[in-house]
Amino acid sequence: MVNRHTIWLAWRNLRNPRRGFGLSVMTNVSIGGVAIGVMALVVVLSIMGGLARSLRQSMYEGTPHVEVQRRTDKALGFSMQRYPLSFFKDKFPNMQAIQPYIRSDVVLKNERHLSTATLFAIDPDSNSKLWGFQRPLELFGSTVKRVSSADAQPQIMLGEGLAYQLGVELGDTLLVLNPNRHTGSEVGAVASAFEVVGIFATTLFNYDEKWAVVTLAAGRKFMPDYDPSLDTEQYVSGVAMNFSNPDELKSSMFDLAGTPLRAVTWQENNEAVIFALQLERIAMGAILLLVVLVASFSIGSTMMMTVFYRRSQIALLRALGICKRRTFQVYLVQGLLIGAVGTALGMSFGLAALLLLDKMPIPLPTDIYVLNALAVRFLWQDYLLIGILALFLSSLSATYPAAVAARASPTKGLAIA
Repeated sequence: MVNRHTIWLAWRNLRNPRRGFGLSVMTNVSIGGVAIGVMALVVVLSIMGGLARSLRQSMYEGTPHVEVQRRTDKALGFSMQRYPLSFFKDKFPNMQAIQPYIRSDVVLKNERHLSTATLFAIDPDSNSKLWGFQRPLELFGSTVKRVSSADAQPQIMLGEGLAYQLGVELGDTLLVLNPNRHTGSEVGAVASAFEVVGIFATTLFNYDEKWAVVTLAAGRKFMPDYDPSLDTEQYVSGVAMNFSNPDELKSSMFDLAGTPLRAVTWQENNEAVIFALQLERIAMGAILLLVVLVASFSIGSTMMMTVFYRRSQIALLRALGICKRRTFQVYLVQGLLIGAVGTALGMSFGLAALLLLDKMPIPLPTDIYVLNALAVRFLWQDYLLIGILALFLSSLSATYPAAVAARASPTKGLAIA
């Protein structure tokens, strides 16, 4: 049991007798090392937590929470006549919005400009807005809508980056080429002309650089193995849905047994991004933890110098009756005090920097980064873990010097004095 006398002796050992209540240079260096390491961990992990939260929010806004697709080959799609929207409303009673879609890989051509793209087809009459291009930050022109006249040219809406690559503006006409069809095909669209009626900007790379949006009727012509029966059966690539609790969704929650369909959550669609963020966070935390580990080595060296220069005082205390266990506790507490002061300073400066960043976020160039500003997330459980690890490493580094002090012989120390 550590008593107040042990703590008082440990604090006395930290002080420089020539500076009154001031600490020795080595002690200040050790405290500073721990403080810098703890501050770096707190700031970096909080910024990475803010980045992960912002990216998750972008995923919520940019993609639906659940997509139902064909189990074997999602490109072939399924019939809405066989699986109408009422079927999905029964299977997914907690959903908030639903929207069928068609997705195909195409080539867009404008004069001598070519670009591969994802042709995405939706129902323009639907009130559900599950995709990022339906809630753009900027929209030039109008959205795609149904064309009443059979002779009218179909309409298309492009991402801002894709329109720039093709060199098209509002009102221009471009060709959509179907790489799944050859020129001798009797059905399906080999090449169709579309009028550009809208250009959207979402700041999401996959939308702005690769996506072109049309109506379901126009997009169905570009499905693999197209024939007129797909129009009759109202084939789609999938059905998208949104829920109130996207973080708690799992594929196993949805029962589609007995059907050729499967549910894919937003976590599974973005599994690589989520894993990369977690791996980067762990890697950065491990690297910055090395800073605290190096600082703990400086605590050990400081303690060894203290034990060496105070060996006569240790011997005198031992001669006065202080046992080995109490001597060990004094120097172990000394290391813990250095770690505690360094951890407290690091936490204080780190939280102050985070509060400043939270109140006055640093803007980021949107043409390079996904985020508009540097985001911060306060991770109180992580801060507690960082503090515990810093104190543990401090006590671990002080263990050997404390053991050396406890083994000191009173007679040898007094003889040296």
